[in-house]
Amino acid sequence: MRYAEFSNGTKILDGENVIADLHILFSGLGASRIMIIGDRELMAEGYLDKVKERVLAGGSGIAVGAVYLGEDTLDSESALKDLYFVYMSNGCDGIVVCGSGKLVDYAKLLRLAVSTQVKDIKKFFNNSSIGRKVVDVPLITIPSKLGVGSECNALAVYYDSKKKISRNIFNELLSPDYCVMDGNIISSSSKSSMAYGVLSTLGKAIDGFIAVHYARVGIAIKKVETHAVGRIFSKVALTNLKVKALDMLFSDDEEKTVGFALDGAYLSKGLDSNGMGMIYSLALAISDVKGVSYSRCLPLAIKASLKYNLRVCQEKYSEALWSFVGWREYSEYPQEQEERAKGFVCCVEEFVDEVIDKYIKDYHPIILTEDDRQDIAVNLSYNPHMLNNPRYFDPIAIKAVLK
Repeated sequence: MRYAEFSNGTKILDGENVIADLHILFSGLGASRIMIIGDRELMAEGYLDKVKERVLAGGSGIAVGAVYLGEDTLDSESALKDLYFVYMSNGCDGIVVCGSGKLVDYAKLLRLAVSTQVKDIKKFFNNSSIGRKVVDVPLITIPSKLGVGSECNALAVYYDSKKKISRNIFNELLSPDYCVMDGNIISSSSKSSMAYGVLSTLGKAIDGFIAVHYARVGIAIKKVETHAVGRIFSKVALTNLKVKALDMLFSDDEEKTVGFALDGAYLSKGLDSNGMGMIYSLALAISDVKGVSYSRCLPLAIKASLKYNLRVCQEKYSEALWSFVGWREYSEYPQEQEERAKGFVCCVEEFVDEVIDKYIKDYHPIILTEDDRQDIAVNLSYNPHMLNNPRYFDPIAIKAVLK
């Protein structure tokens, strides 16, 4: 088992059968009656039974108060009402969520609501809102797929199905106490899920590096290697990502799968105080408008985001594009900065297409109408956490790069 911890407090444990220590972790957190959150797929595969078994292990007196099966497609408001009722009516005092995406967000938002005794989560849309901890609610997350990232940061997405808009909420109480990455669970993901995880990690790496160094884009990488994003980016930058990620997809080696998932978790940790980036925000907006999963929107979002930045903040972003570790071949060429940046963008596009062609057999390109592009631009205007400086946000450019 490996252990890691970053500034927002979530402790990452990973390894084979690491969920065996769940009862010890909850005992240390002072919880005695646990609510398990998962979905029907994980229940059918027996993973929730394994989680329940490990929570009850050791004769520590810890009980399971409730098991809640949710869906990623639920409206956040209705899901939180259900979760809150189940949690409170069963006298729970701790949460463990096994899953990915919105299921993890629901668990984190439930913790925020119970901890602060503020049932209306929409009050936290405003960053100036202060939600003080009234009740201690231990939370442990167990990711079930590669590259999700939400299991170890202080961000959650609230989806309003009526307005078809997602809103980001940042609060330190959203950070789980532990992120437990069990190789036996993660390695069971399909090749397609892993491939989407690779694209998610690529997007976070690009967004994260620029979020951290946006004001200092020319800085030498050796000066920032001590930062989580700088250090991990050197492992997953495009040149190395091709070798590492594609090798992982081709192989059934559990160690490679877990190692890559941990890199994805580290990247998300590094992004905690800087927003989730334009690629994330754009994929989420496309998902809301088209009603398809966030993962399916990633290829389009990665390509469009890079093109967008070349259009509206070319000078600064171009410097960042060719200063990445792993892209040294571009920084050594004598061409002008703009040409280097364009070469980088082409290389990323080729890699995205390669992952789709080889490993995502059921992928269908997302076709956007003029109304769709307009709705996406409007959706993004509600997202205050986009990585780029707001004065560079250009709805016309967004619509143009989505063609």
